[in-house]
Amino acid sequence: MADIESGERESSFTNSDGKKIYCHYWCEDLKNPRALVLIIHGVSEHCLWYTPLALRLKEVGCYVFSHDHVGHGQSEGDRVHVEDFHEYVRDSFHHFDMVAERFPHLPKFVLGHSMGGAISIVAAMERPDYFAGMVLIAPAVMADPNSVTPLRVFLGRIAARICPQITVLKLDTSNMSRDPAVVSRYLADPLVYQGGLKARWGKSMLEWMQWVESNITTLKCPFLTLHGTADKATLSEGSVFLDQNASSSDKTCKLYEGYYHQLHNEPGEDGIGVQREIVDWIASRLKP
Repeated sequence: MADIESGERESSFTNSDGKKIYCHYWCEDLKNPRALVLIIHGVSEHCLWYTPLALRLKEVGCYVFSHDHVGHGQSEGDRVHVEDFHEYVRDSFHHFDMVAERFPHLPKFVLGHSMGGAISIVAAMERPDYFAGMVLIAPAVMADPNSVTPLRVFLGRIAARICPQITVLKLDTSNMSRDPAVVSRYLADPLVYQGGLKARWGKSMLEWMQWVESNITTLKCPFLTLHGTADKATLSEGSVFLDQNASSSDKTCKLYEGYYHQLHNEPGEDGIGVQREIVDWIASRLKP
């Protein structure tokens, strides 16, 4: 473990496949935390991209922590490759359970972006009473029918068996944010995976998205979902579907006209406003 900035700490755990998973904690100096918040990052990126949002959550008393998924950032594993998408869910619960042992009486919140949103949804469906609330930023709920055609799915399944790490889809990084500085930083970040998405990953991701779609009425966790209408990485229709079909009695879906994929990193007041929306939603559900 090593100190990064004042109040921050990094650590690691070894997952059940023997891979070392990098962890980051922003709030070691926080006195009397009011809630636990696990941030679950999206595909190809890493948890340190969420530092500004984590520090805003810290201001309202949240103990915020995260980790790099296996095969991402500073964690071990083949880059952006898993045999099964559920490995991400499993590791997220492992990390949360570790932290909850220190703070057994605090409410638990999960915040997921993109693929991290899909991980969060699956987790909330698997343990219905575990989370006090869930925030989803541009969650991956539905596959884009223009990209995921029946032919591509068929060929992808064959590739997943024969050559699981072959590239099947390249991300459009220009869609990350309307802020050119954010895009440039993303492209220059050595911890961000710049290669394409792989066959086995894609097959498993698609299967779990279909599982969520088929079982969405079992979701009862309170949630806030935020999505940009100009997002080309994940469909805003997925967030609307989630809001319309989940059984949660406390649910809010907010669409941001013209915003891109990383809503929390949009330029100026736009990104700050999204961050404020997230912080206010969680803070309003905490005891004084």
